[in-house]
Amino acid sequence: MSLKSRIIDGEGSSVSVGITSEHAMKVTTVEPISVEISAAVLTRRKLLNEFFTDPGGSIDLNVDGSTTPVEYTIEPSSDRVRWINRVRFLFNDTNMELDTNDFRRFGTAATAPGLTNGLTFSVHQGGVETDFFKSPIVTVGDLMDYADDFTNFVNAISAQSDFLSFDFDFEQPVVLPVDSTDKLVVTINDDLTSIDLFKVIARGFQELA
Repeated sequence: MSLKSRIIDGEGSSVSVGITSEHAMKVTTVEPISVEISAAVLTRRKLLNEFFTDPGGSIDLNVDGSTTPVEYTIEPSSDRVRWINRVRFLFNDTNMELDTNDFRRFGTAATAPGLTNGLTFSVHQGGVETDFFKSPIVTVGDLMDYADDFTNFVNAISAQSDFLSFDFDFEQPVVLPVDSTDKLVVTINDDLTSIDLFKVIARGFQELA
């Protein structure tokens, strides 16, 4: 004959352990309050906010890549793991009003139907290369196919110069392990030197290895 047993909290709450219909003990994970966690653990993950750069360290993408493509990357660190969850493209230039025919241009770099070769954006993870843009971007309007958000301030920089930005969010952060070959790459394949400003910035977090 079996004896009924009751398991209760030993800290005075009188809460009993529950049993499922399959006779398994119910277990749940309860996150500890912050004051019970060490400062080292609480601050383990640090903010990441970094511009894409070319091999020489430049953050300016308004370059001539028509003859030799120019790559701008976010690469792994030697002492920390990086998680990238958002990338933002930033432009200042004339002819970047999205509610006009500027949608079919690439600022001052190209009239409709856009750039000749376009720019690409790829993600390299564990030996697999994924094209985030499924085809090269030849007009600023093409960026709308992938953007999760955008901002367009007309004539905000000067009487004719506009501000334009596009945000691209990842469903899962792109992880860059320490000293790996993984990276995020934006490639310029046309002459963009006439654009006033073009930069790309990555946001996320990082953890010291």
